[in-house]
Amino acid sequence: MSTTFDVAQATGTWPFVAAAWAVVFGGMGAYALVTVVRGRRLSKQVPPEKRRWS
Repeated sequence: MSTTFDVAQATGTWPFVAAAWAVVFGGMGAYALVTVVRGRRLSKQVPPEKRRWS
């Protein structure tokens, strides 16, 4: 009986684990999006003759 109780108690923690993973990957995705948008906005301010990437 003890094993059944332990498994039931352990499975109760998985929603918290999933939520933590969602927060981590969601935060990294948001940071990546903000970085790309900011980089594109800043790249438009560079004069065409100084652009090394085009």
